[in-house]
Amino acid sequence: MIYSKSTIKNIADSIGVPKLKDEITSAMAQDVEFRLHEIITEAMKFMRHSKRTKLTVTDINSALRVRNVEPIYGFETGRPIKFNKTATALEEIYYVDDEVIDLDRLMEEPLPSVPLEVVYTAHWLAIEGVQPRIQQNPAPIDEEEPAAKKPAKAPQRQDSVETIPLVKHVLSKELQLYFECITESLVSPDPLVKSTALESISIDAGIHQLVTYFVQYVAMTVKNNLNNLSTLNTAMAVAKALRRNPNLFVEPYMHQLIPSLLTCLVSKRLCESYTEDHWSLRDGAAEQIAEICQQFGQSYHTLQARITRTLLRAFLDPTKPLTTHYGAIVGLTKLGVSIIKVLVLPNIKAYMSLLDAEMEKRDNQQLIYDGAHCQTALINVLKTLARNSDDIEPVGVTIPQRSKLAEVVGDTLARLVFDDPDAGKITAAVLAANKEAKAKETSK
Repeated sequence: MIYSKSTIKNIADSIGVPKLKDEITSAMAQDVEFRLHEIITEAMKFMRHSKRTKLTVTDINSALRVRNVEPIYGFETGRPIKFNKTATALEEIYYVDDEVIDLDRLMEEPLPSVPLEVVYTAHWLAIEGVQPRIQQNPAPIDEEEPAAKKPAKAPQRQDSVETIPLVKHVLSKELQLYFECITESLVSPDPLVKSTALESISIDAGIHQLVTYFVQYVAMTVKNNLNNLSTLNTAMAVAKALRRNPNLFVEPYMHQLIPSLLTCLVSKRLCESYTEDHWSLRDGAAEQIAEICQQFGQSYHTLQARITRTLLRAFLDPTKPLTTHYGAIVGLTKLGVSIIKVLVLPNIKAYMSLLDAEMEKRDNQQLIYDGAHCQTALINVLKTLARNSDDIEPVGVTIPQRSKLAEVVGDTLARLVFDDPDAGKITAAVLAANKEAKAKETSK
């Protein structure tokens, strides 16, 4: 037997069970030997399945878990166990020599670095069965082309490194042909062909796998054609068609689409000549951004706040061109009346001082042209405020009322407002909003 009767009696004495009979110690020794044989046999199964020929502590612990027995603590698989032998009067005893730790040396050692806090981040594992091209997702193994059979690529210089996407999208030949036909039709000079392609994007139910490609098409088109107004209008039309398609799930791609819309809204230049109608393009981009904030604002609470912060920064930056100011004003206006009251209206007078100084440069026709559009945009801001103030009665178009309005929006804009047929309603709405803002500041 592995365990002798004396060993069983010594263990029994140590746990408070003295004077066991020989029959009991013999039976217990046999049972212990049987249990050990079971555990070792089970552990050897784990060893063989792990393709190893050496039994480890991990195998023993796995066998104990299978038997619902608490694992052994204090031993590591990676550290070899060295047994030392000592002799007593009755028998030889083997023990594991413990490492002697010098407490003085341990106290003098520098403290380890503080571990980082545990944080959680979310990312898309798969969208409609397609794995996104992001760093967090693992690179798939291409089973059709083993690595050994792939031709080796010649090393490239550092300045011409080509980034290989982690995910290989598999598109059917029909979808590839469809995408090629649509992109060719979008650059067609025939308006009917172009409108047909846009209509197909907005209603087709079988192009969900092409959403990421269309979003990338919009981004690359905007990036490479900032001076081509017609191409930019087409890109904005594609973005609108994608969002309007009720059969497509475009929410995960909004973070890729919004930068293109903001570029078309506040970019310095969107055409070759300043006389071209790039203002309509900016207006359309502002409408799309407002629709996105309204549609996805409940799901992404910081979306509208971040867009508003970006537009407000562009509006208040005196170093930005007037075209950027126009886009920021239009974008903020489309975001709602509350944005106008809190962010736009309090800054109109200061901005008009800057705009008047720019428009006094009579030798620059473009500044005068762009400044006139900024003035029109600000008039539309005040009109939007008036349209959403149904409970306010118009005031008289008098010189005192004009002076009060000038204190809020500046002399130039006050003069333009009083040239408008709805001057009384606009003035009443602006003065009421200004009074409300002052009351809130006083209450604070």
